[in-house]
Amino acid sequence: MVLLTMTACATAPKPQPPNPIDKIINTPPFNHAVWGIDIEEEDGRVIYELNAHRLQMPASNRKLFAAAIASECLGLATRLKTELLIDGDDVIVKGDGDPSFGADRHQSTGFAPFVDALRATRVRDIVVDVSRFDAVTIVPSWEVGDLRTEDATPVDAVAFDENLIHDEAVIDSATNFGYQFRDALRSAGVAVDGAVRVTRTPRTGKLLATIESPMVAQLLMSVLKNSVNLYAEMLFKRSTPHGSYEEAQQLERWFLVNEVGIDPAEFFFADGSGLTRRNLVTPAASLKIVRWMNAPERRGAWWLILGEPGGEGTLSRRLLPLAGRLRAKTGTLTGVHTLSGVVRGANGRYRYFSIMINHHLAGEATRLIDQIVMEIAKF
Repeated sequence: MVLLTMTACATAPKPQPPNPIDKIINTPPFNHAVWGIDIEEEDGRVIYELNAHRLQMPASNRKLFAAAIASECLGLATRLKTELLIDGDDVIVKGDGDPSFGADRHQSTGFAPFVDALRATRVRDIVVDVSRFDAVTIVPSWEVGDLRTEDATPVDAVAFDENLIHDEAVIDSATNFGYQFRDALRSAGVAVDGAVRVTRTPRTGKLLATIESPMVAQLLMSVLKNSVNLYAEMLFKRSTPHGSYEEAQQLERWFLVNEVGIDPAEFFFADGSGLTRRNLVTPAASLKIVRWMNAPERRGAWWLILGEPGGEGTLSRRLLPLAGRLRAKTGTLTGVHTLSGVVRGANGRYRYFSIMINHHLAGEATRLIDQIVMEIAKF
């Protein structure tokens, strides 16, 4: 009996060292939070998972999905065109959903080409044609406390200087656009005798000038690197024929299920940017959209569009040892921190990850997430 016991002890497997990721996620007080993690090799082998198929609030990780549908429906090389027309004594500015108009972020010329086209003209009314979008300019799922902040500006077919005045959101982006244009004309000595009007009925007239946006790929850099909500929301709506949220959500759901292959039970989105807490998605679904972006035929473009350690935007000071190897998207709300992305190994292969922490009370979540990513990158 003693011999049998000794033999059993001699052949028992050695205990495995604890997984470093397990140690990180059990760091107090984050051991009381809800974690969701999915880490996969390039060949699809799961190397770590925790609640990978449980719905979580994604914060701005939601932008990954909105950016994907915008790229597919609009095309990365497309430029959005804001047009200036004249009809009698009225001048018409027709919006096309360009979020960068008048923004320093993209070195916009602002109204200058339109002013030049009208220097010898006497203007009666300025008509802002926003018929490209529907009338829903404030996302219904946004919380009242977020409104009038730089994170929750109105969403319409026109924007000027990212719909902010002194870092506060304007109330009506189309009306603000019209008044800014009127002021630019008057400053240049062009008489404006009439009113500023906004219409959702398409207007026609003689085309005088066109101002093109940067390419959609460049606009998406503001979505995924800088995480600007306005760009995500406007491009999300612009992805559809009629510029409506309902249409955009239906189109996105079809695309994610049928083209990307995501289980429809693993995501629900109520806006385009991730500001609302009604958004829900699993780490597995977030990983899958990054894997779609990193497919060989798309990799070159998305490695330019996604955030990079040490580069512009929300990863400028994070994960610096992985500069050149990592592309990812951050996400932050009160009590919510997320990071989903891809890292390239020394062997040229890729690992994909999605890390989500919900319902936490501490402020060091990004540090723990970055520790996990550094572990993931050890290959």
